[in-house]
Amino acid sequence: MEIYTSPPLDVVVPGVGATEAPVFDRADLIFHDVDHSGPSFTARVYLDSPEAGADTPTTPEAGYAGCFTIFGHGGCVGTDDDHCNPKARTVDGFDLRMPHPLLPQTKVVTVTEALRRLGPVTRVTVTVVPVTPGDSGPEVTDALQFSAVRLATYRHDGHLEDGVEEEAF
Repeated sequence: MEIYTSPPLDVVVPGVGATEAPVFDRADLIFHDVDHSGPSFTARVYLDSPEAGADTPTTPEAGYAGCFTIFGHGGCVGTDDDHCNPKARTVDGFDLRMPHPLLPQTKVVTVTEALRRLGPVTRVTVTVVPVTPGDSGPEVTDALQFSAVRLATYRHDGHLEDGVEEEAF
């Protein structure tokens, strides 16, 4: 895919009621099953900026939240049909090999400050602009592939789930 814009994602904070403004200590966007078998690229992430493109500045005012980089495999040069297919590899309980190098990746972008800049919101859209270097600046690429993105927020208030207060060091 080229530029991706998510449907609105709910900003849900553990331990906060539905009528309260979300207060969180950390917020992450988690991209699942990111393909890295193709070319290398940088995925620029923007919040509530569905119009973002390759020429959009990477500034807070433009909604920029962070990025992740894929150092791509660059295609398959193997000699057999399934050389670059991780699903074709047979694995059993005694297999000591490392996992197939082309298994999809999980990428995490910490967006705490960018989400806070939006103020007390309950929903946010995510726009991902995959770019590669070009002769006259960044160019959008179609190398971005992933199965899902989710927004995870974390709250640490000094209490554990069992009600025992945690000491600060």
